[in-house]
Parts: sequence; structure tokens; C-alpha cells
Amino acid sequence: MGALDGKIAIVTGTSRGVGVGVSRQLLLAGATVVGCSRRPLPGLPAAEGLGGVEGRAEQWVCDQGDHRAIDAFVQRVVDTYGRVDILVNNAGGTVPTPHAEDVPELVQQIQSSPASDDDFERTVAFHAYAVQMNLISPLWFAIRVYRQMRTQDGTGSIVNISSGAGHPAGSPSLVSYGAAKSGLNHLTRSLAEEWGPKARVNCLALGPTMTENFRAFVLGEQDPEGRAYFANVPLGRAGDPDEVGRTCVFLCSGEADYINGTTIEIDGGMLPGVLYDAGLKTITDLL
Repeated sequence: MGALDGKIAIVTGTSRGVGVGVSRQLLLAGATVVGCSRRPLPGLPAAEGLGGVEGRAEQWVCDQGDHRAIDAFVQRVVDTYGRVDILVNNAGGTVPTPHAEDVPELVQQIQSSPASDDDFERTVAFHAYAVQMNLISPLWFAIRVYRQMRTQDGTGSIVNISSGAGHPAGSPSLVSYGAAKSGLNHLTRSLAEEWGPKARVNCLALGPTMTENFRAFVLGEQDPEGRAYFANVPLGRAGDPDEVGRTCVFLCSGEADYINGTTIEIDGGMLPGVLYDAGLKTITDLL
């Protein structure tokens, strides 16, 4: 039997990257996984190539910047499956910008934050978008899912996906993103204290994780395997989305029933602040 047999899980941001690894590991552990993305997809990407997941994998659309869409999405899950046992708040992310006070149009376009011909308005919208998608939207999703969990038997599990950019040492070039992730870490503890025993709330703060976006925007063409980059990571490599997924399985399983309100760092022992210049280089080269 799988560690999560019979559990109903919502995972946000499942079209690629970490969300695929998380969804795949939850499926392998026996959970039913409903993923969400901004655009329609033919199916849950993580289910591709997996046997025995028929009827346990769905991919639906949800605009996480709209609290009404989140409400409708969660209600659809409940109407379809009867309950929600797991939420993994994975959607989010950003791209670095050379100067917090003046976000270039190219950076805005890559991030898909609101566009403007006015440089101040564009900058303000970029930072507001980062805080919305990395802090406010996860809070909205957690609140809506908890409103369901509190009506159920047992204890639900909420896992927030954070970042090493939220470390108190600071995150130059990722100012609003780092602030949002720091807030997500704090939010995790506060909600855990409010919502026990009906839900446990934990957090994973990721370091460099090998996704398509990481390879393209951080490593770039000059160091595609990251040999120079990972010299600053004691384990000498990036993390893998499936490693994040296996940690989520652990936190949502009966093996972790007394872990609540904690933030686990999954970063290979990376020292805070050492990699920001490297991560910014691809953007400055494009500019």
C-alpha cells in the first residue's frame, strides 16, 4: 500500500518544473492528484508514462490571482471527490531584476506581470505581482482548503513551497520575491498554530532545483551543467523536483504526524546570498 492511498491532493502550478515532481511522487504514493495551471492542458503532466494512475490524475484551470476562481476550484474538487486531504502550494516564482527601483520592460515581459509604458508603474506592478503570486494567492488557497478540512475527520496537510530567497540574509535582485517567501515561511508557522489539530501546515524552502526555467534563466549557455554555479553548493549539484516531491509525501504521510509549523530547507547546504550574481547574469546579458 502507498503512504497516501485514498488521499485527495490539490497541487498548484503543475504544468512544469517542481509541480511535476511533486505531483508524480504523490501519485506514486497512492494519492489522487488534482493539479491546476493558468491555461488548459490535455492532462496532468506528471501522469504521463505512469501506469496505474487512471482516475487519480486531473489537470484543471485556475487563475490564482482571483479568489473566486480558487473558491470554485476547491469546491469542484470537493464535489468530485468528497474531500481534500492535501494542499501543496507550489505555484509562484519570479525572475531577477538588476535594480529593484526600475524594472526593465524585458523583465516584466518574462515574468508576465502587468505591462505599462510608465517605468514607475511597471516597477510597482512587477513587485505587487510577485507578492500576490508568492504570498497572497497561497494564503487564499490555504484558507479555502482549510475551510473544507475543518469539516472533515482526521488531520489535513498543507505544504507551502518557499525559497532560500526568503532567508533573513536578504535576496538582492529578488527583493519582492524574497520578501514574499519570507512572509510565506512566517505564515506557515502562524497558520499551523491556528489550525491544529484539523490541519498541519509546513513549508519547504528550496535552493537551486533543476527545472527547465532554472536551466534556461540561471545557468544559461555558458555553464549549462552548472559546474561553476554549483561550486557554491556543498553537495555540488542542484536539487531534483522528485526529491521535493518525496519530501512532500513524507510530510503528508503518517510518518510525519507530529511535524507542524516548520520550514525545511532543501538546498544542498547552500550558503545564503552566494548565488544571486550568477542568477542575474542571464538577465543582464539579455539586457
